[in-house]
Amino acid sequence: MRSKALLVSNIFATIYSAILLWIFGGAIIEAGGADFIESVGAYFKLAFELLGMSSPAMNILYAIVILLCVHIITFVLGCLIGWIAYASKKSGSAKFAATLYLIGTICFPVYFLFGLPITIIGFIGGSKQKKINNTAPTI
Repeated sequence: MRSKALLVSNIFATIYSAILLWIFGGAIIEAGGADFIESVGAYFKLAFELLGMSSPAMNILYAIVILLCVHIITFVLGCLIGWIAYASKKSGSAKFAATLYLIGTICFPVYFLFGLPITIIGFIGGSKQKKINNTAPTI
């Protein structure tokens, strides 16, 4: 038997990861990881020159783009590990996936309303899977 909360967490994480990859992933894949950061930086540099903004603000935007990339990577990896945990009934892997969701949420707190529920449901699903594994008889 498998945890329903873990299934819900994985479904939400899959939907959220697909949305992230659809919105941001196309540009990242098209440009390549480091090149994406440079190309976004070039757009920001142009905007900053037109608006007359300073260089420290440019560094902040670079940091935001890097944290966004970390957010996307942790959620996609967490989603994959979450489905592996669900298929193999491993509570430790489910908790690891929830930890990745938490790291991704901390890295980019702008999407806090999306990441936190997935994280909480993931931890609940991991603990319920452990309880199911301990009570279910092994044949």
